Amino acid sequence: MISQRAQSAFERGQEFEARGDLTRAISAYREAIAIQSDWAVPYQCLGALYLGMGRYDEAAATFRQAKLIPLPGDGSVDDMLHVLDQMQKGALNPAAYRYYVMARDLPEEQLDEKRALCQKALSLNPNYAAAYAELGKVLLAQGYPNQARTVLERGLACDPTPFTRALLLFNLGNVLLASKLRGEALAAFRQVLELDANLSATRFAWIQLEAATAGRI
Repeated sequence: MISQRAQSAFERGQEFEARGDLTRAISAYREAIAIQSDWAVPYQCLGALYLGMGRYDEAAATFRQAKLIPLPGDGSVDDMLHVLDQMQKGALNPAAYRYYVMARDLPEEQLDEKRALCQKALSLNPNYAAAYAELGKVLLAQGYPNQARTVLERGLACDPTPFTRALLLFNLGNVLLASKLRGEALAAFRQVLELDANLSATRFAWIQLEAATAGRI
């Protein structure tokens, strides 16, 4: 159970980060960790913040701390360590990562802005699978299922991590459902489940799978 004090410190961190006050955001996330060291979420947010700031050593140390905590499963920690490794090797442009994060974190109604940011990320890193996952979701929301499918399949061809592959497949399943291709959608959702990527998309994939099987969608 998350303590109220830890939750309050974490929420302050999110508010500071949203306002661009990164120094205070770091302090608030650290406070949440100090209050409740067995809660993984503040570690993940702090690590991602360090990563976006180019403070790679601190990001790596924070993500490794998060990995020591038994989670109800979130492959995003391994995924972030992969992002860090790719940046350190020069395989992922830090600006592309920042554009992707900005797109991911914008409100859902700002679809044009999200789309433009994803395209900026991909212009810098054409093989950035996570950006394809986000762009495909945006294109579907804008009413372009055929373009969304092309984008998501391109992302799947980029050798993504299990976490990102699950997101791509989940979004692809939704695209296929929107296109009335129930059989292909079922196959995509089953692949998400088979990956056992331990992320929230798996649970939603199961819900979608059951609904599609029953013919409700």
